[in-house]
Amino acid sequence: MIVIALIVLVAAASAQESPILLASKDFLNDVIAQDKHLTMHYVIHNIGSEAATDVKLDDSHGFPAGEFDVISGSLQASFDQIPAGTNVSHAVVLLPKISGAHNFIPAMVNYKNSNGEDLVTFSSFLDNNPILSIAEYNRKHSPHLVDWLIFVGLCTPVLLIPFLTWHSSHSKYEALAAKAKKS
Repeated sequence: MIVIALIVLVAAASAQESPILLASKDFLNDVIAQDKHLTMHYVIHNIGSEAATDVKLDDSHGFPAGEFDVISGSLQASFDQIPAGTNVSHAVVLLPKISGAHNFIPAMVNYKNSNGEDLVTFSSFLDNNPILSIAEYNRKHSPHLVDWLIFVGLCTPVLLIPFLTWHSSHSKYEALAAKAKKS
């Protein structure tokens, strides 16, 4: 038992002397839709006690060229060094060409420690998220001006006819009341 505790303690101490990278991947959009810009944001945190070097972020497998166009930025990024206790961020703007469920797989982050050993970590997992079709997006997010014009057009007679009837009879009674006062 003491031997196992000693091994765990040594492993924990040696792990803390190397860079430990945590990567997050998130989209900044509220809605993901076909032919609408999708902004992906990556943040890499170094929570270890030494700098990570030769850091390479790669998310090209998560966004195939047949399904997404890169509008701005790149799906691959590299950083010479990420010092201990700091973070870096990267963003890319994509244009989805397809609609339906899409599996946003984690991005891969390769880096080296001070001994030159290659280490790998993965970003957070976004799971399956729907990409709305153009028609569905427009149906949910358009101002529906035609619908409102039809609504106003149908409500106008219902409100205007009783008002005109009241106004006509009110005018007649006011005219009679005015004549009665003069007489």
